[in-house]
Amino acid sequence: MSNLDSFDCCGFNCKVIYARRRSMCVSISDDNSVTVRCPLGTSRARIVSFLQEKLKWIERNMARNRAVGQEFGEVTAMKKILVEGRFYELSLGGEDGISDCYVSAKDLKNLKKIYVGCFGGQFIARFKEFAGVFGFKYNKVSFRTYRGRWGCCDCANNITFNYKLLMLPRNLQDCVIAHELCHTVHHDHSPAFHVLLDRVYPSNRADERQLKRYSFIARMY
Repeated sequence: MSNLDSFDCCGFNCKVIYARRRSMCVSISDDNSVTVRCPLGTSRARIVSFLQEKLKWIERNMARNRAVGQEFGEVTAMKKILVEGRFYELSLGGEDGISDCYVSAKDLKNLKKIYVGCFGGQFIARFKEFAGVFGFKYNKVSFRTYRGRWGCCDCANNITFNYKLLMLPRNLQDCVIAHELCHTVHHDHSPAFHVLLDRVYPSNRADERQLKRYSFIARMY
């Protein structure tokens, strides 16, 4: 049997990847491509049954992707770019900089330098203020390029933020700041972590739902 397969099911095309694994999982890309990963030898009938079980979840995420596509189509087409939640025109090939409603970059690799240079200082100031108010202790704080996360706190309490977080509205930036600082106390997502996060940032649940709308940003640039 080939390790790859593709077939139509439930009104969409499904790509199947067979591998040495014990369980099945399904994922949906930003363009609503559906991929199922399953153990070697899994029957087509079992895969179809699994997709039918997950159909509501699949349809819900497809609907969200379509809504994001309508709202942020010019962003995904590289015609515009977000700056603290606002739409700015994007121009590539020119001098690096941000002016009123306009972002210019020699190439996409320069966006990190541009955003951190323009907004990183303000972000770090808010980070330090938040940490001070609630007494959080951390080691180093920095920016880097991540493709699938907004931030990371390691076991030494070094906190690293995805520079693309600076493209999002400030309340969502603050939500991620609170989240990573809480990881300096609980290095997991245990109930104790969520109790602490709810206490120091009460709107985190609503803001984290909003963050999902922007998840495609973390995979861009």
